[in-house]
Amino acid sequence: MKFVKRNWKGTRNILGLVLMLGIIFSGHSFVQAEDNEYTDNVIPVMTGETTPSGHAFSSSKLWDAFYPWKAFDHNPNTGWYATVLPGALEYEFPTPQKIEKYSITYWNENTAPANWTFDGWNGTEWVQLDKQTNIRNWYTIPSKKQEFSFSNDNAYIKYRLNITASVFAQGNASIIAELEMFEKNNSGTDPGTDPGTDPGTDPGTDPGTDPGTDPEPTGDNALLVIKMLSGLEKEFELTASEVQDFIDWYNSRADGRGKETYMFDKDFNKGPFTSRKDYVAFSKIQSFEVMEYTK
Repeated sequence: MKFVKRNWKGTRNILGLVLMLGIIFSGHSFVQAEDNEYTDNVIPVMTGETTPSGHAFSSSKLWDAFYPWKAFDHNPNTGWYATVLPGALEYEFPTPQKIEKYSITYWNENTAPANWTFDGWNGTEWVQLDKQTNIRNWYTIPSKKQEFSFSNDNAYIKYRLNITASVFAQGNASIIAELEMFEKNNSGTDPGTDPGTDPGTDPGTDPGTDPGTDPEPTGDNALLVIKMLSGLEKEFELTASEVQDFIDWYNSRADGRGKETYMFDKDFNKGPFTSRKDYVAFSKIQSFEVMEYTK
C-alpha cells in the first residue's frame, strides 16, 4: 500500500478544504440513537458585526464593549447590552439555516432575560419559533447557560432573540453574554453531493512521509485528518470521489455558499444503531491533511 501525504494550509481554498475535513471529523461525532443530537454552534466566532461572516445586529447599542457581535464571540466574559426593553438581538447567516435549538448565557442575575421569543425571518415578517416566560432560575445554574429546543420545519436566513422583560431590571435593561444556535444533526448535509458512500474501516494506518502539493486527489483512497480549533483531530478513510466532494463543499462554503455543516455517513461499527453520522462545522476547522494511497 503506497501513501502520498498531501497538506493543505495557508490559502483560502486550502483552508476551505481543511475546514471541510474538519467538519467531517470535528464538532460532534454523532452516534445517532435517533434525531435528538445537534450540531455545534453554527455561528462562527464573530470579531465584528460582519466578520468573519454573517451579520450581528440589535435594536440598541450601548458602547463598543457591549456591541451585539460581542454576544457571538464565543466569550462568556463579553456580551450585548439591551438598554431598553423590548430589545432584540439578531444574527443573519450567509445562507438559510434550519435552527432547532439555541442557548443563552447570562451576564448577571439582575439583567438575565425572563420573557422572550425566539423568531425566524421569512423575508416578510418574523415567525415565532419559541416563547419563554418567567424564566427566573438563572442563579441556580453554575454554567450560567440554558438551552431551549423546538420543532422547526423551515430554514431561515435570520434569527432573533426578542427580550420583553428581565429578571430584576424590569423593562430597563438586559445583558446577554452569549447566544448560540444549533441545527439538528440531520439538517446539515452537503449541498449537491452524496458523501454517504463507504468510508472504509481502518483509519488508523501510518500515513507515510511523502509530501504532495496538488490539491486534487489522485489516489484511489485517502485518509483525511482534520484538526479542529479545539485541538481535536479526526480521521476518516474515504474514496477519492468523497474527498473531492468534501473539497467542493468546502470551497463553496468559503465563498459564502452552501451549508455550514458537512455530514459523513459511517457504515462501520454501527452496533445496535441504524446509522452513524459525523457532522463537522466549517467554522470549527483549523486545518486538515489528505494522505492518498492506492491499495
